[in-house]
Amino acid sequence: MVLGPRRTPLEETEAQPAAGPWQTLEARLLEALERPPCLVGFSGGRDSSAILAAATKVARQEGLADPIPFTLRFGAAPRTDETEWQELVIRHLELDEWSQLPVAEELDALGPMALEVLERHGVHWPPNIHTFQLTLKPAAGGSLLTGNGGDELFSAFPGHRLVVLRRFGTRPRREDLRYLLRATMPDWALAQWVRRRSYVALPWLRPRAARELERRFATSAMRIPATWSDELDKYLGGRNLEVASAITAALAQEADVNLVEPFVDPQFVRAVRDDAPPQGYGSRTAPMKKYFGDLLPPRVTERSTKAVFTEVFAGEQTRRFAREWDGAGLDPELVDAEALRRTWLSEIVDVRSLVPLQAAWLANR
Repeated sequence: MVLGPRRTPLEETEAQPAAGPWQTLEARLLEALERPPCLVGFSGGRDSSAILAAATKVARQEGLADPIPFTLRFGAAPRTDETEWQELVIRHLELDEWSQLPVAEELDALGPMALEVLERHGVHWPPNIHTFQLTLKPAAGGSLLTGNGGDELFSAFPGHRLVVLRRFGTRPRREDLRYLLRATMPDWALAQWVRRRSYVALPWLRPRAARELERRFATSAMRIPATWSDELDKYLGGRNLEVASAITAALAQEADVNLVEPFVDPQFVRAVRDDAPPQGYGSRTAPMKKYFGDLLPPRVTERSTKAVFTEVFAGEQTRRFAREWDGAGLDPELVDAEALRRTWLSEIVDVRSLVPLQAAWLANR
């Protein structure tokens, strides 16, 4: 996890939308479609389906080639299977071309592809970004569209009901209590609340490090902003988005790919913000139906399930390193090496533990 604000603040002139959400999205999609081949990273989830549907509409209205959905197939990881949803969207959009690539052990967090990224860029976030290489390669010389950032942009605003209560004097419900408490707690109490609910329980951290993480997480991630506008400004101004965008941009540049990710684009995010009610949205489905309901089947925009990809990143290379690791390379005052080793060797590996895994490998190289 990367907490705290950006190191390089956004230029406000670059972040202000020049038009509404659809016009802003259309402009971004055209940037990609006008530099073919234009691939869309397509998992079958709501965000990638929305981008694929919108890009297909823009391509056809402008007389351009259809975007090409590109899907990774994780045969050995059944929880990643989205075939039913993918086929539903492809049929609905009547797309003739669909590129698919089966993958297996090559996604290991210490496999050759991951180590190549580590050696070029050092420790990075997210630690599974090497997967991105597989999608960039067929887009070389052209463009790649992704739905990254959709969860953060379109998820329900935690303070939705609080804004409604303030603006309209609505009577509180029982379920409003936890949000009212989060909004009014002092920092020390919010940190204790995070601890009791194990929101950031990382079993390999020493107690002092765990307490510090809880404190930082409470103040930077769990504090509910006063408005949805403030929530989106916090998202755009967060170090997490800055770091993730930096590594994806670097990999795309190396691959000679025009990377377009509308849901993390400051102008599109602000356009969505300006178009929304002051209290934001109370559900993920509401903005999806508003912006993409005429492009996708209702089953897709109303979907509540998600695939799980965590099990594909801890293969034999990771487990071999875990078994042979002598604990060197990580600060023993922060990390319990044996607890971390047990995490790496568990059946389902916590993806957050892959950052210290890669840091330890680099330190021991």
